[in-house]
Amino acid sequence: MNEYIEKIANAIVDMDEDNILSYIDEALAAGVSEDDIYNVALSQGMLRVTHLFEEEEYYVSEVIVCADTLNMAINYLQQKSKHKMESDGPTIVIGVVEGDLHEIGKNIVKIMFGAAGFKVIDLGQNVKADEFIKKAEEVNADFIGLSTMMTTTMPNMEEVVKLNNNKNKPLIIIGGGPVSEEFRQEIKADGFSKNAVEAVELVKELMKRELA
Repeated sequence: MNEYIEKIANAIVDMDEDNILSYIDEALAAGVSEDDIYNVALSQGMLRVTHLFEEEEYYVSEVIVCADTLNMAINYLQQKSKHKMESDGPTIVIGVVEGDLHEIGKNIVKIMFGAAGFKVIDLGQNVKADEFIKKAEEVNADFIGLSTMMTTTMPNMEEVVKLNNNKNKPLIIIGGGPVSEEFRQEIKADGFSKNAVEAVELVKELMKRELA
């Protein structure tokens, strides 16, 4: 990782809203591509944040500021270029399942998918199972992303999978604090990721499999 990429990634981790935009300008002037800023610097910075959160070195308040710093960087890049959040890329409908009001993880996922060129439809929190399916059908979504931070609401993820009637599309991915690969297999969802950065990589891998 070159010095410009490292400075931008560190700015995400350090919640350095005062300097991240100047670091981006320095990187662009030095010939670092926008794609590398999005896919390496910003992604790696946010991945470190998720690890710090998982290790309980960062708490919710720190994660929120890191996400704000990330969003500031993405918005700045969009203003300087033709890279747009609303793209012609794959469409994903995301939301927090019914009974859960925790949105931080989902909001970070939204930012990361947008930066990766996906069209993101965010249904918010406390979303009923049939609302996911209805919206996915309405927008012809390629994916549905389900989040929860509560063990008591995990069964609502299975309800979405069942309502999808084992269709080939949209594929359903799940994530959140108590969610695991074992649970994904149990409810027959299409994918599981531990954090926002891995969620983007997961969806890209699933797309490759679909095209194979």
